[in-house]
Amino acid sequence: MKKNVLFLALILGSATSVAQNVVDFENHTLSTESYDNGSAGNGDFIFGSLHLTNYYDAGWASWNGFAISNKTDNTTGGWGNQYSAYHGAGKSSTNYAIHYPQGTLSLGTTGSIDSFFVSTTAYSAISMRDGDAFAKQFGSPNDADGNPDGTNGEDFLRLWIIGSDEGETQKDSIEFYLADYRFADNNLDYILDDWAMIDLTNFGFEVAEVSFRFESSDVGTWGINTPTYFAIDDIYYSLPASIQEVELSVRCFPNPMTDVLIVQGESGELSVLNASGQIVFEALHEQLSQLSVADLQPGLYFVQLTNERGTFVQKVLK
Repeated sequence: MKKNVLFLALILGSATSVAQNVVDFENHTLSTESYDNGSAGNGDFIFGSLHLTNYYDAGWASWNGFAISNKTDNTTGGWGNQYSAYHGAGKSSTNYAIHYPQGTLSLGTTGSIDSFFVSTTAYSAISMRDGDAFAKQFGSPNDADGNPDGTNGEDFLRLWIIGSDEGETQKDSIEFYLADYRFADNNLDYILDDWAMIDLTNFGFEVAEVSFRFESSDVGTWGINTPTYFAIDDIYYSLPASIQEVELSVRCFPNPMTDVLIVQGESGELSVLNASGQIVFEALHEQLSQLSVADLQPGLYFVQLTNERGTFVQKVLK
């Protein structure tokens, strides 16, 4: 079931109502251990205001963009297992999405895509770990044919996440490594086997569309040899909400926070939530609270204060 979390945010001294939504793909009906690659011909997948592109070519029985899956096979290599996450499950639910090789996330209305989680697929990960008929084994100085490829085994699969605003007048990007074998200490080499959060709130504008681009150390005559797939789940986006605005006199600083976060203003029930909506701190607030946040992981958080007059929420970064 798609989860909806409603916040009131105080931004730049004025009350602005926003509703944050998370798409976890659970309201997309799938049989156990199955997938939907768009073969029904319905086109893009739409979850609330979020659109995920899907192109299906019936003539070639091929797809492009996004597919929805709940497959858990993270041990079988090869193209036949292209719909499984290497982690073996979704971020916090059964269903998740698979991206290949070019797809776009976009909002069908004014708002912002705030964050999402990515992981490696089993097909890509096992190909990089073991090599196959087309792609090299990461860490090897040789290509898939056994010939030296000039990398000295310093391999990588890099994903570029490219965000743009509603009018495409502003763009920014994040580089993220799904696999990295370039460390001097080979013990640090890795293929991502868990879910990692991508935070878009640092871009300085509301992200209305996200596209993706791959780079790999294993490149041949026809382009990248490494399978260009990744898994995505728990996509958070914010929209204006039609609710009564209540302005509470509350300040949260510094932002970004480091070791201490100060909350100052009206008394009430105070909570700090992470980007997944999990409460990492809660207490009664009496006009001034100094929170120790040194142990929190870097990322996006929400400070929420509730009293009889309403609810205040502010995004803070660490």
